Amino acid sequence: MSTASETPQPVCPKCHCDFVKRSRRAGLIDHLISSFSIYPFRCQLCRYRFHRFQKGVTYKRIYEDRREYERLPVNLTTTFTIGTVRGKGLVMDISMAGCSLGTETRLGIGDILHIQLQLPNQANAVDVEAAILPGIHSNHARLEFLRFKSGDKERLQHFIRELISSGSSRKA
Repeated sequence: MSTASETPQPVCPKCHCDFVKRSRRAGLIDHLISSFSIYPFRCQLCRYRFHRFQKGVTYKRIYEDRREYERLPVNLTTTFTIGTVRGKGLVMDISMAGCSLGTETRLGIGDILHIQLQLPNQANAVDVEAAILPGIHSNHARLEFLRFKSGDKERLQHFIRELISSGSSRKA
């Protein structure tokens, strides 16, 4: 039997990007069809979830990282607000679903932040109108993006596509 690393990487049927990640099985149907070597995947760029047949492939369950999206290393300055409190921070990694934020501002689990991400070579920041803080790990806030200002989700998607195509973000 082959392993997942020996099998060709699936391509997203929606955006044709090859930056996809095996997704967790969700529900009875996913569990049943996986017994026929049909596995769920999620595009890291357009967020589309799809299934692919992979005969003879076995996937080892990894409990440490259960994220649906691979985080890409970055170094972005950001400003944010929580109600009337304003803060500054540094984004260390990012995906279409969220980011890790380092800041001196005191944050609490469950806080909803309005974030402005300053992307390189762009005059206007990407405006994330709502991001929730589900947890804090190693003095970094984990944020999940909930809502973007019109057009800014596409700008972030373009930035992530550039990170992927540069190859600097791929892990060996």
